[in-house]
Amino acid sequence: MKKNFLRILMVTCLCAMAASWCLGQNVHIYDTSNSGLVDNDLWAIVVDNHGNKWLGTLKSGLIKFDGKTFTVFNKENSVIKGDCVTTLFMDSKGNLWAEFSRPEEGIVRYDGTDWKVFTAADLGVESINVGDIRETPDGTLWFAFPGKAVIYKDSAWSTFKIPYNNILCLDAREDGTIAVGCDMQLLIYANGKWKKYTEKNSELQLGTIRGLKFRSDGALMIGYGGGFGNGGFSVLSNDFTAWTHYNKLNSRIPDHQIQDFEYDGKVYWMASNNGLVKMDGTEISPIFFRTGMYKNVILDIALEGNTLWVATNFGLVRYKP
Repeated sequence: MKKNFLRILMVTCLCAMAASWCLGQNVHIYDTSNSGLVDNDLWAIVVDNHGNKWLGTLKSGLIKFDGKTFTVFNKENSVIKGDCVTTLFMDSKGNLWAEFSRPEEGIVRYDGTDWKVFTAADLGVESINVGDIRETPDGTLWFAFPGKAVIYKDSAWSTFKIPYNNILCLDAREDGTIAVGCDMQLLIYANGKWKKYTEKNSELQLGTIRGLKFRSDGALMIGYGGGFGNGGFSVLSNDFTAWTHYNKLNSRIPDHQIQDFEYDGKVYWMASNNGLVKMDGTEISPIFFRTGMYKNVILDIALEGNTLWVATNFGLVRYKP
């Protein structure tokens, strides 16, 4: 009886491990050793309407991957005069937006044919420091700057004050509600007013917020910045009154830090500092691409149909669930 129990326990453990690892034919890792990728340290990724994957790097500029060839856009050969490209966004019209810096800084828009560079003077700011880019339902683009949002609407730039300086991320709901993640709090702008959520006045689990996503039902997913505390992520109901928390104590989340959310119509995918996180309904499971401690830092995710493209510090991952 004891042997049967141990055998069943071993099989169960092996099945659980197999479900968490993803080293089969449905995964391909592109890196500098097996492809034309010039930099393994990728910080951002988006997919355009033609299936091109655009990659932001810390020291190699912007990279386009068309499925076969990696093409670099940097200060030597393009209008992108900075080596650092860590914020990317595809708008509803199919335009690619990218922030660049070091040595020069700016925001660039690419419509598939032409490149347009916007300087700090164009935006009416002293310097360009974009933490995140999002689009509201009316097509307005919000660029998160320290202490404000810089807004692009009808080909004109304007600013909108945000009552906090260190802004890390933001998202917009269908009704125009704006959520802003900071290094010490969550801010929500609705009906013309700001409301502040902290660890002291709410159930916010950590002050540092790395990722935000409004669900289709209006609830807000909040990804935390790791460190001490429970971390993981929370879901705040659409009326901003009820909280549900997911962390390492009550789920299979492999890491405290969640920095990106993507939704494929059925499953929520999350980027963590220790693997990809899958949430199917209420079931959460981790997915790892390499073995070893600190070997699965996921920085950004983009969807292309049923394929996930994952930006990591060890290369580009193509994952077909």
